[in-house]
Amino acid sequence: MKRLISVKIRYIFISLLLTVFFSNINSIAADPKRMALLPFKINSAQDLSFLKEGIFDMLTSRLSSEGRVEVLSREQIEGAVKTEAASGNINETTARRIGNRLNVDFVLFGSLTVLGENVSIDAKLVDIAGARTALTFFDQSQDLGAVITKINLIAADINDRMFGRAQVSATAKAPAAAAAAPTAKPPPKKSRVHDHPEKVLQDDGFITQDKSEGVSTLGIDRGATRESQPQIWRSASFNHRINGVALGDVDGDGKIETVTIAPHTVLIFRSEGGAFRKTAEIKESINKYLIGVDTADINENGFAEIFVTSLNADHKVVNSYVLEYNGKKFSKIIDSSRHYYRVAVTPDRGRILLGQRPKVGKPSAGAIYEMKWQSGDYIPTDPIKTPRNTNLMGLTVGDVLNSGQETAIAYRDDDRIRVIDPSGDTRWDNRERFGGSMLYASLPWDYRGQVENKWYFPLRLVVWHNKTTKESEVIAVQNHDLTSSTLKELRYFTKTYIAGYTWDSVGLSPRWKTRQLSGYIQDFNVGDFDNDGQDELIAALVLKEGRVALISEAKSTIIGYELTSPQQPES
Repeated sequence: MKRLISVKIRYIFISLLLTVFFSNINSIAADPKRMALLPFKINSAQDLSFLKEGIFDMLTSRLSSEGRVEVLSREQIEGAVKTEAASGNINETTARRIGNRLNVDFVLFGSLTVLGENVSIDAKLVDIAGARTALTFFDQSQDLGAVITKINLIAADINDRMFGRAQVSATAKAPAAAAAAPTAKPPPKKSRVHDHPEKVLQDDGFITQDKSEGVSTLGIDRGATRESQPQIWRSASFNHRINGVALGDVDGDGKIETVTIAPHTVLIFRSEGGAFRKTAEIKESINKYLIGVDTADINENGFAEIFVTSLNADHKVVNSYVLEYNGKKFSKIIDSSRHYYRVAVTPDRGRILLGQRPKVGKPSAGAIYEMKWQSGDYIPTDPIKTPRNTNLMGLTVGDVLNSGQETAIAYRDDDRIRVIDPSGDTRWDNRERFGGSMLYASLPWDYRGQVENKWYFPLRLVVWHNKTTKESEVIAVQNHDLTSSTLKELRYFTKTYIAGYTWDSVGLSPRWKTRQLSGYIQDFNVGDFDNDGQDELIAALVLKEGRVALISEAKSTIIGYELTSPQQPES
């Protein structure tokens, strides 16, 4: 292993030198901007200090543009950052101070963390004049040799987002003749989501045929024979990350729609008559990063509202909104709300709206309330008593105990599930970790050397009433974290499954689980997805993260299956 790592380190060093040597210089432009590249902090048990110089040289060659962008030399920077940068104690505040001292327009700083063969790169580009919000970049891989590619992609992303310069990375360049050659993945597959927002549902049930995605291994295991297993379905692949999924009649026609959210877009689909088709797309500004979606007709006008939980561009402030169909289009009836939203299904009262208003810098702080429509707004009414630091995004209310009463269930801050009694105390908690989300809020720095301090939101929990067994089941996701949660800010999910539990008077007991899938599930929900009168479980499966915006493309799909098998008709 040490020999392999040594070979990779030499490969990185040689590749960095070659990349710098063969870098192209862009065309001349007027009014050049000045940029300072601060030394990257290297977090590794190995001595990788040489990467500081390699990263500096590579970024300099990629970001410099004669007459447009001037990157300061190493000698120009050393004196100004001797005290702060030498120890790696750089954050946005100190970067601005250094930028003013050097009289530059932009400062780029960051860190590289190596854990075994897993590598993560964090970087932040600060506009010293404050005209633009600081840009944050993050990527990770399971290969130390991929550092070159990742740095290259970050540089290309900066050129595109900050300077409007389209740039192809060195690793992506190919001779013109090669461009015409057939590729391993034919173009029709990449573009099919644009040509056909649906994948046709064959025959009269759910299907799954794409074994390359691992979806054919989904299946619910209730101890039944193979012939009685529920049928499975998957959508086409989407070239974006799906952050949330909800089910509801949002256009008032009596049919259930599937509402999904990408980071800056709400997309609405209909599954009916053997097809899954997009019916609406509502784009948002870059200052709203969408992290949650739910539907319910809380104002009782016949149209289920779409409750979208969102954060501002730097993930620090909640600025949620609510969409409603007015007969012609979807419009906002509430905007810039400071509440998280979740819809829960209760045994007697049906769907209710829950809300939580967090404190600035404390995403889990804040009381949780039921919310009702009054005088043109959603007003907090009855409190839901919970332990401290319970976040609404990982809480629901339902007949958890199969007693006919409403009981709250939620994730603890360590991703363990707990059942909460009416007084707000924990009645039962699970020692096994579940959940695991990639959606996060930005917290104040714990120490001066941080690029970003991430707090990850919990995943959704669902309480579903099984009409066959006449029992409620708690449904949860378990995303497997390769780092085993030992690193606070680094998560890398490689596999996932969904499981159902029932209360057995002592605790939640396993009832069923799906087989293991590659990737991770970002959100899921339960409802009559295909308008056949029976409930299905629908989940957003992220196959590829696509962390470097505009360059590394994300890939997601919607998967689903019937919660009761054909041999178990609902009563």
